[in-house]
Amino acid sequence: MRFAEAGAPWWPVLIGPVVAVGGPFLDRMAPGGATPWAWVVIGVVLLAPIALIVRVRRKLLKVRVTDTELVQGDETVPLERIVGARPPDGSGRFGIKPFGNHPSVLRHLGAVVVTMDDGTRRAAWARDADGLHAALSAVLAEREPSS
Repeated sequence: MRFAEAGAPWWPVLIGPVVAVGGPFLDRMAPGGATPWAWVVIGVVLLAPIALIVRVRRKLLKVRVTDTELVQGDETVPLERIVGARPPDGSGRFGIKPFGNHPSVLRHLGAVVVTMDDGTRRAAWARDADGLHAALSAVLAEREPSS
């Protein structure tokens, strides 16, 4: 594995259980007593959608570069198809089709413009665009015959 990013961290899933456990303690300080069952319901209501969002983001926004492939979300591209990678400079954000079947590169992600073997240009993306570029450049440099 040369480069990897998970699409999202798992810690937001803990928000629901923390609210379910911490809520009754806060509620005891208020006049009228605690209603622990209500806090458990609130915790479960928070847990379900947050877990779904985290799971989907981990699937659709994962990035992985191995010795043989580039994985961007749900799209996998063999590295032999990639012939060039330009350093991230902000130019790959608009007008170039990104990998991963996304309509555009998301705001919080950096873009690396990649040239394919058929001459087309695509936008590879990651939070750490410099790290992604370094991994792709290392693979390309290893493939070039040394003089």
